[in-house]
Amino acid sequence: MPNQKELNSEVDIRPVVVLQYLTLIHYRESVFNRIASDPRIDFTICCGKKSPYQKMRNFEPQPPLKIKWVKNFVVNITQMHFIVWQWGAIINLVRTRPNVLILLGADPHILSSFPLFFIAKILRVKVCWWSHATLAGQGFLGRWLRLFFYKHADGILAYDEVGRLRLEKAGVEPSTMTTIWNCLNDADYNLSANDRQVTENDCTIRVLYIGRLYRDKKMRLLIEAAAILKDRGVTFVVDIVGDGPELTATKEKSIALDLNDVIRFHGAKYDDELTQFLSKADIGVIPSWAGLSAIQYMASGIPVITEENRGINHPPEVSAIIEDETGAFFDFESAESLANTIEATYPKVKNLSNSCLKLVREQFTPEAVKEAIILGVLKVNAS
Repeated sequence: MPNQKELNSEVDIRPVVVLQYLTLIHYRESVFNRIASDPRIDFTICCGKKSPYQKMRNFEPQPPLKIKWVKNFVVNITQMHFIVWQWGAIINLVRTRPNVLILLGADPHILSSFPLFFIAKILRVKVCWWSHATLAGQGFLGRWLRLFFYKHADGILAYDEVGRLRLEKAGVEPSTMTTIWNCLNDADYNLSANDRQVTENDCTIRVLYIGRLYRDKKMRLLIEAAAILKDRGVTFVVDIVGDGPELTATKEKSIALDLNDVIRFHGAKYDDELTQFLSKADIGVIPSWAGLSAIQYMASGIPVITEENRGINHPPEVSAIIEDETGAFFDFESAESLANTIEATYPKVKNLSNSCLKLVREQFTPEAVKEAIILGVLKVNAS
């Protein structure tokens, strides 16, 4: 019986590409739909319905996006760490035999990725990692494993130039790597500089935090910085949009420091409700590691302040934060430095806002990311 790749060759010459993904996570909807609609590849996602990410929303697929469902067996170790085995992924690979198989991250937590890698090699299927291109945070064995799989892959889709250069320095063949950046959904890019509801004569600094509240998000630094700003007589408000296990502790700290008049808690908000906060904020603050939320702020023209990268491992999106262009960094573990940085950034907000919008629309939109992914996949297929 002919496999899917052979059947495909009878009707067109597009490479068959299977993306082995965890779930249809909500912020991937626009880029996945764009890839599925592109005539250059025949694209299918093989994924599960159960998300290992607690409280993370999924989207419902619509044609032309093609899905092959598998079963995710998830063991949650903590709220942010898990182990996953995707039952049915190996059978799907053997039956489909695509031209290119894209695997997620060379991540030791996704156990089924590694037998998939070796079986794909046996079947002469090209293997590509979609990855943060990191080697940190896994210990010696984790670093060795990741580097082994990166070096023996046919391609790597890296989130940023820093990760790509990191792997090149570690000995990964440069020609196998493509920088694809990262993005949100189309609806997150609707704001322009003219849409922002910020009044020129309003001297109130409007600080915004969006995200889950975990201990490692270091919300205490933002609360302490707010107390410092209040003691200085600065006019400001802090809107905290999100929930999580540290919400109660964060509220209690705010009350203890007598900040009820300047810090407002709103819970989790999505879509149009979230846009209302984004349209009014001057500065987005990420007290700890800056991930995709940095792009969310910048897509709305909001410069981002985050902690300098010392002793923590920022996700690759931190490369979009450029000092005095799209944001700023405060000193590691210093609430006073955060307060100083908020004050120093506010007079520059208008210029920084325009720079944020320009950078995001050049590199971090669904269209730009789709194009980079497809070009990377076509390069792997031709190798």
